[in-house]
Amino acid sequence: MARTKELERHPLKDRGPTHVEDPTIEQLAEAAEHTDERAVRRQLFGWRELISTLIPLALIAYFARNVDWSEAFGTLRRADPLYVVAALGVYYLSFPIRAIRWARLLREGGADIKGRDLLRILMLGWFVNCLVPAKLGDLYRSYLVKRRFGISLSRTVGVVVAERLLDLFVVFALLVVGGYVAFGRTIAPDLNILYATGAGLGLLMAVGLVAIYAVAPRVARFFPREVQRISHLFREGVLHSFRALPVAGPLTLLVWFFEAGRLLFVLGALGLYLPPSQIVFVAVASSLLTTVPLTPAGFGFVEIAMVYVLTEGFGLAQNDAVAVAVLDRAVSVFSVIVVGGVVYLRSQRAERIGGGP
Repeated sequence: MARTKELERHPLKDRGPTHVEDPTIEQLAEAAEHTDERAVRRQLFGWRELISTLIPLALIAYFARNVDWSEAFGTLRRADPLYVVAALGVYYLSFPIRAIRWARLLREGGADIKGRDLLRILMLGWFVNCLVPAKLGDLYRSYLVKRRFGISLSRTVGVVVAERLLDLFVVFALLVVGGYVAFGRTIAPDLNILYATGAGLGLLMAVGLVAIYAVAPRVARFFPREVQRISHLFREGVLHSFRALPVAGPLTLLVWFFEAGRLLFVLGALGLYLPPSQIVFVAVASSLLTTVPLTPAGFGFVEIAMVYVLTEGFGLAQNDAVAVAVLDRAVSVFSVIVVGGVVYLRSQRAERIGGGP
């Protein structure tokens, strides 16, 4: 009954026959559903989780050999709490914007969904992404949308892929523009790896879109009908989402404005200053590395890259750069674990009393 009422509150414009998911995709989604349960119950010590924890710890231990931690923690202790609260506030303002954008992309597939309907699901997805590698939280939030609104999982995953592609496109554009303004034509050679990473992702995006648009329909006809249907729904989810670019594009820029604003207030909390172009460059460069699927939220890779860019690129003292990286990740990752954990527990309680996901 609760399920029926939920669907009545959120009807779909296109109510075709009930879609039966491919068993493999359904199994992956069900595994994702239980990922956050295992995390909350501290059962994250399978071999995958162990490796995803050991990799960043080893990286940080190696690169932190010469860090004066007493100075770094001394800088952190002097942080202005008002600026830290402002950094948290600006960062969490990006989540409603992300939810509105996600809802707008989903509506291109015929779903009558508002941003407020997706905010809690989005937070749960971010929570899982901060705990486990491989962006499993994106699959999990897609599964929650399927379970709550009855939208095909294949289509929803396609929309999330389109959302991520849009983020990567804007990040790469801001990386190039911010880098040019910050460095001109002279940049540290080691920073070229960031541009190479961005260019590589951009090339993969272009190849992937061509494959989805032109190649997939021709190849799909050699597969069983159910696989063709899943492929078609996924393709629709990706390609139809780009019809929303006039709205989704500005919303994406606003999201990254808030991301840069978070770093601005983190620097202010520590009594440090960087020009706006340099702040944008550091914010998007570190976010680019969160796409590394080996560790949760790019843990290990992001901190090392942020410290390197701040010291070698912009001349900050090492202890100051370490303090910035620690405080910024506390705001953008560890606070999500806390807030997302609360949202998760409340969601579980609502399910137990029949309130739905």
